[in-house]
Amino acid sequence: MMIRSGFTWIKRWLVLLGKPSFRIVFFILTCLVLMVAVYIVYWVDPSQKPLTPACSFYHFTGLYCPGCGMTRALHNALHGRFGMAFSYNLLWPGIVFFIAVSFLMWFYWLITGKNPFLTWTRFVKLPSWLGWMIVIILFSFWVLRNIPLYPFTLLAP
Repeated sequence: MMIRSGFTWIKRWLVLLGKPSFRIVFFILTCLVLMVAVYIVYWVDPSQKPLTPACSFYHFTGLYCPGCGMTRALHNALHGRFGMAFSYNLLWPGIVFFIAVSFLMWFYWLITGKNPFLTWTRFVKLPSWLGWMIVIILFSFWVLRNIPLYPFTLLAP
């Protein structure tokens, strides 16, 4: 009985969130959050004043995760210093692309109220091996940037 009421509660929230008035509010809030985030990353140098807490993975293991150096890379990319951005995190363009596509899909749902995945899969026919290739690149980068030998130390932030 408790499970059924839980699913009913979720269903009611999903119906409520699907209404155009709520989607407009979410659209405005998302735009504000994005503008504030870009403003903070642009104006606050994370090398001088860290805005985010230290990486938990690095703190506990002493190893770099694939996202280490991402805030510093974005700060430098926003200032046009792409060489410095790549020195902090080589994968920053791919991560930014993934985040941008995610936000585009979110905005598509907010504006139209339609499932963005249906439209995305209709227009973009990605081969199944591409997902595996991304996972392999991500894990290879993760392993290689933690090898303490010369060519691989260039991958560390």
